[in-house]
Order: sequence, then structure tokens, then C-alpha cells
Amino acid sequence: MTKDRSTGLIALVLGIGVAFLTSQFPESTMAGDIGPRVFPYISAGLLIICGLGLLVTGGKKEGKPAYTPKELKRLGIIFGVVLLYCVLMAVIGYMPATIAGAFVLSVMFGKNKSIPWYRSLIFSVVLTVAVFYIFEKLFVLPLPRGMFF
Repeated sequence: MTKDRSTGLIALVLGIGVAFLTSQFPESTMAGDIGPRVFPYISAGLLIICGLGLLVTGGKKEGKPAYTPKELKRLGIIFGVVLLYCVLMAVIGYMPATIAGAFVLSVMFGKNKSIPWYRSLIFSVVLTVAVFYIFEKLFVLPLPRGMFF
């Protein structure tokens, strides 16, 4: 199985899982409210579409088989960072957790491009503030404040 096909399979399974878990969300009780299910369903649909696309087109070109142990280790670290981010968001809130998570991931992804750390920090802060503004001000959806704030 090529790397594209294995990535497509992972995206497809993840999309199906997100769709299933989203179906467990409660419906909105307010008239005219889109409810908490819309954005996760959009994400699940995109994951399923992209996963199917990679499964269908991924085998047409010759490539390295699946993932090397080094790539699997890096994928596991990324998964761990995202999992830690989710836990930290509940404990310390959206702002500090997102800045830290985005910083760590941007440093990891920019490792071979020798991007200065302060640019990754600036990117993380700008991204966090932009997403905060969009959700809190435009969508009027509160983001987690954390247990201590």
C-alpha cells in the first residue's frame, strides 16, 4: 500500500469516526440556531472526501510503501501534541493552549526550512487571536476558558 493510500485510509476512518461522534451531540434548543453539529459534520465530510480521493488516486503512481519507522514516530509525536493540546485547552483555556500547540507544531513542520523560532511564535499568536476573534466575535461562540480562569 502506498503512502497516499494509507493516508487516505486514515483520513477516511477518522472522518467516519468524527461523523459518528458528532451524531451523539445534542440538538440545539434555540430556534434558528445551527447547533453544535454543523462544523464537525463539515470537517467529517471533508475528511471522508479527501480520504476517498487519496484511496482512489493514490495507487496510480509508484511510491514508497506506506510509512517508514521515522515517519511513524513523527506522526505519533504530532498526534501526541494534538492530544495534549486538547487536554491543556480544558485546563488552561483556549488562548495559552493554542499558542503553545501552534508554536510546537509550526516548529516541527518548519524543521527542515530553518525558520527562526520567533517567526513561529508570531505566527502562533496571530493565528490564535484571529481564530479567537472569528469564533468569539463573529460567530458568538465561546471558546474554553480553562478550569483556572
